[in-house]
Amino acid sequence: MKIIRKFGPIFGLVLAAFLLQSALIFGLDFRSLDPDRTIVLLISLPFTTLAAVFVWIWFNEFGPAWNLSSALSKLTDQEYVKYLSSLDKFKSDLIATNITESVCDKILKFLPSIINASRAKIYLWREDLGKFSPYPTETGEDHFYIFDPFLLWITEHDKIFYSEEFVENAKLHQIREHALSFAAKTKADLLVPFILNRSLLGMLVLGPKNDGRRYTASELERLNEMRSVSVMSLSNSIFYERLIELTETLEEKVRHRTQELESAQSQLIMSEKMASLGTMVAGIAHEINTPAGVINGSADNLESNMNYIVKNVFEIVRFARNKKLRKSFEVALLHILRDRRKSQVMESKDKFRIKREMKEEMVEMGIDVSLAGEVASFIIENDIMEVKKYILEILAQGAKPGYEMLKHASNTNRNIKNIKYSIKNIVRIVKALKYYSHLDQSKSFTNADLIEGIENTLVIMNNQLKYGVEVKTNFSTIPKVVCNPDELNQVWTNLIQNANQAIRGQGTIELSVYSIGDTVTIEVQDDGPGIDPSIKDRIWDPFFTTKDQGEGSGLGLGIVKGIVEKHKGKITVESMPGKTVFKVELPLRPPQPNAETNLEKPAV
Repeated sequence: MKIIRKFGPIFGLVLAAFLLQSALIFGLDFRSLDPDRTIVLLISLPFTTLAAVFVWIWFNEFGPAWNLSSALSKLTDQEYVKYLSSLDKFKSDLIATNITESVCDKILKFLPSIINASRAKIYLWREDLGKFSPYPTETGEDHFYIFDPFLLWITEHDKIFYSEEFVENAKLHQIREHALSFAAKTKADLLVPFILNRSLLGMLVLGPKNDGRRYTASELERLNEMRSVSVMSLSNSIFYERLIELTETLEEKVRHRTQELESAQSQLIMSEKMASLGTMVAGIAHEINTPAGVINGSADNLESNMNYIVKNVFEIVRFARNKKLRKSFEVALLHILRDRRKSQVMESKDKFRIKREMKEEMVEMGIDVSLAGEVASFIIENDIMEVKKYILEILAQGAKPGYEMLKHASNTNRNIKNIKYSIKNIVRIVKALKYYSHLDQSKSFTNADLIEGIENTLVIMNNQLKYGVEVKTNFSTIPKVVCNPDELNQVWTNLIQNANQAIRGQGTIELSVYSIGDTVTIEVQDDGPGIDPSIKDRIWDPFFTTKDQGEGSGLGLGIVKGIVEKHKGKITVESMPGKTVFKVELPLRPPQPNAETNLEKPAV
């Protein structure tokens, strides 16, 4: 060390290499060496010394990031030794800190010892806020979101940047606008990102130096050393805080998880139920779409009818001044609009004959042929033969607007009835769907009408059953049963669906409901191929199924049996080719699962 100080770094290096080589050579026993080898060793001494000089020159000229002279100077620099000591203490302080804000505070306090910045602030990622917030916080300061273009860009470029670089460096042209905007908002002269595994934890922004000079390479090097330590500490503190948060809620999570496990059976039932409902969704959509289409078409027709009536109302006023015609119009209109029972359906040949006769009669009255044919069709289609004479009287007097008004009034009436009928169908489907998907999973039972539940299930499954399947119902009057109707809906769905799959959508399904004493019996029968006796006892096992892939999970009958047994009932099956009957027997008043059952609670 004294040699280096005395002769300077380069001469000290040469002298040290020379002395080391000399000690090595003279320390050898020359008598044991071959003379040629001794000469080689002596000649190599100056060459190795020159090699040391060339290495030093190369690092000094071509390796500025690793300046040997600078490195040697640092070893003798008391200020640098002091810096290393403070950096070591800074690392120890950060290691002992698990709070993110405390880490930020220590970083800001350490900064003055390595850099003389006029302003320093950290923008830290806040998971709870979903943005980068300044620390320390001051009123009115900007916050930055993760999708800020500059923050996204700098995540991919992990280095310290001068804000002026984005003006001077053409390679940074694409991000220049966003970078300068960020620098302006944060009043930053130097941008120091905290990045770990391509994830931006925060951003340290530094203002200009107090002396107005540019940051030196030595200061940037120290900033980088501080940055690497800070990134790890910030990452650890963020992870620690999240771990503490999870730990604090662990007890609540355990309690919640325990409740979930206790309700596993109910959840399994609901899962299977919704899976069954999922297979019906397309059918339900079709069922609702048909009346919806009728309503839409009828609404368009109503608009057309109303437009005609409004435009021609004055024509009707003029024609109505004739009392006789007005009377005929009123009789025909009231007859068309009133609700009446449909007469016996007329055969096609009779319709054709009567239509021809009416048309000839009207032509003889002087009515145009095309109009006569239209009126005859109108009378036949609307089944208003009894008011034919009143309509003919109107036409005979040349009051065609009166007939047109009757026609549009009839169409309006028919469209209104179609809309009402369609809405009634939609309400019926929605009511059944609401009843079926009722999510009351409480353990309390209620008085429920089982037949209503079965009928609603049939409405929901109608689209699956209406093509090729004949559904017969034999429902006797039964008293209400204390049960969980929501769970029993799943029983009816699974049994009916199994029957439909057994007959492959072509055959007969018969449903019977009757009561004997204190027991209600529900039977689901199909005329399918039956159940193989060898697997009859296994059909209740979970995940056992003979259906094709995608048709069943094997959970249905296991869940059905569990629900029936929960209601203190029993389920049996009798099967032979052409006849399979599942019989469910339920007590009217099963033992209550809890003492707080409210029997007055409605079923729906």
